[in-house]
Amino acid sequence: MSATSDHWVRFDPAGCAHSSAYVDEIPLAEDAYRRAVPKIADRRGEAAAGWTMERLTKEQWRERAKPCFTGTCAHPATPEPPREVRGLTVRQPYAWALLHGKPVENRTWPVPDVLVGSTVLLHAGKAPHREGLRDPRVLALDGLPARSDLVTGAVLAVGRLTGCHLETGGCCAPWGDREVFHWTFADWRPLEEPVPATGTLGLWRPAPDLLRRTQEDARVRA
Repeated sequence: MSATSDHWVRFDPAGCAHSSAYVDEIPLAEDAYRRAVPKIADRRGEAAAGWTMERLTKEQWRERAKPCFTGTCAHPATPEPPREVRGLTVRQPYAWALLHGKPVENRTWPVPDVLVGSTVLLHAGKAPHREGLRDPRVLALDGLPARSDLVTGAVLAVGRLTGCHLETGGCCAPWGDREVFHWTFADWRPLEEPVPATGTLGLWRPAPDLLRRTQEDARVRA
């Protein structure tokens, strides 16, 4: 038990407590905040949104913070900050396959934690994947278009990036390759008309006009 029983308490803009630490264990407010929110970008985002770190006596803690930690407070829930929207370029026919039964995308690097849950624009790369055009997993899917009919150089759909895990023991077979990261998605919404765009490597940031056009189309079809 702390000698003073004073607490550092982190409050959201609505006044709801989210974390607590004894002042005797962490004398400085900034250190208490750093332990509660390790990433500096997240701390800056909270500060801009009106989050605070306050020092409370034991009595103040019981009155103001304890109800929040026990789920009995009357504060409104703090909404999750909006996720970033990113583009993901996938060469054909694998871009088409993601919309028709391919459950994972194989990559050599993991998704940054902050981008899990983000909206993703599925972009078909300009150059087809030569080996992919002969991939028996793709050829077994129903409705595969002829090579000349596969859309390239355009955004095909809007979806959600739900997670990422390193391959273990042949998981996600037959689509999950060995010794790579498997990216998972959900809620694909094909666009009524593909939107021409230039992609790039990684999870790229769409230009405002591309973002507007694709999201307007996806809302209409949702």
